[in-house]
Amino acid sequence: MRKIEINKYFDNFPIDPESQWALLEKYHRKYPASHFVTFFYLKMLQERNPKKYMALKSKLLLSILNRNEFYNCKLEYFTTSETVGENIDEIAVLVAQFQQNIPKIKFDPEKHSAEINLAELGEIENIEFISETLAIVYADQGYIGKAVQIIKKLMLQNPEKNAYFAALIENLKNSVNTIKNLEESNH
Repeated sequence: MRKIEINKYFDNFPIDPESQWALLEKYHRKYPASHFVTFFYLKMLQERNPKKYMALKSKLLLSILNRNEFYNCKLEYFTTSETVGENIDEIAVLVAQFQQNIPKIKFDPEKHSAEINLAELGEIENIEFISETLAIVYADQGYIGKAVQIIKKLMLQNPEKNAYFAALIENLKNSVNTIKNLEESNH
């Protein structure tokens, strides 16, 4: 985002924000068709009074020649050459520190040998995600066997819930028997 120093465009631009705002409103009333004044007035309005900005935006943007420039800039009310110089000095110090302590990659021949197949060294973990919700989803889809297997694994992981899981398995088996009885009676 490009920064525009507003004090470079107006002679004796005031320091305090209220005076800045009053000056730009005065210029906008005096020169309403000026692209230059409208640009700064609308930009300050955008920062200081967003509601008023939104109300006037569509009307005032018509008098701004380059809207991309308007959207891609930010007003800098006061910058001094001292602050710019300080930033340059900070960067110079950082560059000097970096040049003194250049980071280095340490070479380890055991890890970087061309003869070692790193794929064979890696261990493949067989991670299985199980949860009560997954068991219920399997049961709803008709995979009762998978659901029962998951619930049995959950019983091992959570022994305090054994009674609950045992009842859940019993309900699943009963639902399978009920479905089988319904199918047999329909045939």
